[in-house]
Amino acid sequence: MNVNPITRLDYPDLDVIRVEDTYYMVSTTMHFMPGCEILQSFDLVHWEHVTYVYETLDHTDAQQLKSGQNIYGQGMWAASLRYHEGRFYICFVANDTRKTYLYTSKKIDGPWKKQLIEGFYHDGSLLFDEDGRNYIVYGNDEIWITELNEDLTAPKKDGLHRLLVSDHKNPELGYEGSHIQKINGYYYIFLIHSLRERWMRTEACFYSDSLEGEFTGGDVLCDDRGYCGQGVAQGGIVDTPDGKWYAMLFQDSEQLDGFLFCFRLSGRIIFRFLDRTDMCRKK
Repeated sequence: MNVNPITRLDYPDLDVIRVEDTYYMVSTTMHFMPGCEILQSFDLVHWEHVTYVYETLDHTDAQQLKSGQNIYGQGMWAASLRYHEGRFYICFVANDTRKTYLYTSKKIDGPWKKQLIEGFYHDGSLLFDEDGRNYIVYGNDEIWITELNEDLTAPKKDGLHRLLVSDHKNPELGYEGSHIQKINGYYYIFLIHSLRERWMRTEACFYSDSLEGEFTGGDVLCDDRGYCGQGVAQGGIVDTPDGKWYAMLFQDSEQLDGFLFCFRLSGRIIFRFLDRTDMCRKK
């Protein structure tokens, strides 16, 4: 049975995780307050509201519509959702304040504790590595990784900081929308960008067996479902309790920014078609 799109509501730039038998999802809520909605599901198809992470963000005049100001189209974008050692983490930037926020909670429905991470990490994705080190992957055009300190408040002094992949000077849209995961000893970075020769939102994936090594890969999904070059792309991947992997991605559609789609992934490691970097251009 074809379940896509799984919702026709607006959930763009999503991230998804599984904790035991429950899936959790966050997405961009921009200028809306309360913000950073969390949803839950038990089958990746039927989703329900759980809570909002915050009622208000920073009480600025623009966020409160004072003095003729507003943050329309700004606010929080592209949150990263993680569960690590019994605690939930949600990290995102706000494009009006130019700050990076980190919210933590022992329970998915809160209460959520707020702190800042020094710096601005566009479309950041958190990684808690098995050796106890913490990282954030982020950027536009150029995708960087920065090691964070133990408290997740700032970059770690003398920690890892390097360029991972680049889509420099892409005339349409360079790499962004980072999602990093470590699976079976490999680091996978999922990104969105456009084809260079025409506007077409496309999902890319790069992988490496070391954060200090070369990341190789390319485009892995290029399909707009016949709609205006608005390709289904950007989102997270998640495994089921029985070991199957699925991608949760979205598609822009006129006034709504985020129809959700769910795809089964197959093949060795994750993608059998990682080497098919020309798959979009053949269409």
